[in-house]
Amino acid sequence: MQFTAEDFVKVLRKLQPRLYSIASSQKAVGKAVHLTVAVVRYIPKGKTRMRKGVCSSFLAERAGEPGSLPVFTHTAKHFRVPEDPAQATIMVGPGTGIAPFRAFLQERKATGATGKNWLFFGEQHAATDFLYQGEFEAAQADGILHRFDTAFSRDQEFKVYVQHRMLENAKDLFEWLENGAIFYVCGDAQRMAKDVDLALHHIVEQAGGKTPEQAKEYVDVLKKEKRYRKDVY
Repeated sequence: MQFTAEDFVKVLRKLQPRLYSIASSQKAVGKAVHLTVAVVRYIPKGKTRMRKGVCSSFLAERAGEPGSLPVFTHTAKHFRVPEDPAQATIMVGPGTGIAPFRAFLQERKATGATGKNWLFFGEQHAATDFLYQGEFEAAQADGILHRFDTAFSRDQEFKVYVQHRMLENAKDLFEWLENGAIFYVCGDAQRMAKDVDLALHHIVEQAGGKTPEQAKEYVDVLKKEKRYRKDVY
C-alpha cells in the first residue's frame, strides 16, 4: 500500500506548543513581546547530521521572514510580581530562566514598586552567556535591582551554580525571607530547581537555626502563603 504525501501528513500528530516565558513588561515595551530563546543545535554522538530544536531553530532562522506565526498563549497566574508593591522579591533564574525576571524588573520600575529585588543568575561563561548584562547593571545603578549575584559555572576550576551563591549568602537570604520576601525560581525542573530547593532548606536550617524537620515546615509555610513560586520546565 502506498501513501501520498497528503495521506502521510494527515496521520501525523500536531506538534505540541512550546512555552516560552515572556521577558518583557507591556508597561515598558508597549504591545511588543520579548522572548529569551536558547537555540538547540547539536550533533549526536556517533552521528554526522546536526539535530535542531524544532521551535528554537525556527524562531532563530525563519521567524524574521515576512508573514505571521500562530501563537499559543498560556497564563501562569501564580507567577507574577508581588501584589503588594512594597514586598521584596528573591529571583533565581539561571539560563533562559532569567526571562520572567527581566519582565518583573521592568514592571517594578514602571509601576514605582518600592520593594527590594534580589536576582541570582547563572550560565556557563560570563564572556559569552551573560544575558541582558547591560540591562541588569543599569538596573543596579538605578536602584531597581538591589542585589545581583551571578554564577558562571565554567569560568573557574570548580563549577559554581546559583545554589552555591545562595548558600554563600544564607544569612542575608534568610533575613529577606523573614521580612516577607517572595522566593521565585524559573528554569530547569530536572536538576536546577531541585538543587535550589535543597539549598533553600539548608539555608533555613543554618541561618534560621532549625532542624531539618523545622526547615521543611518553614518552606511548606512559604508555599502555603504563596511566597515560594516556581515556573519550571
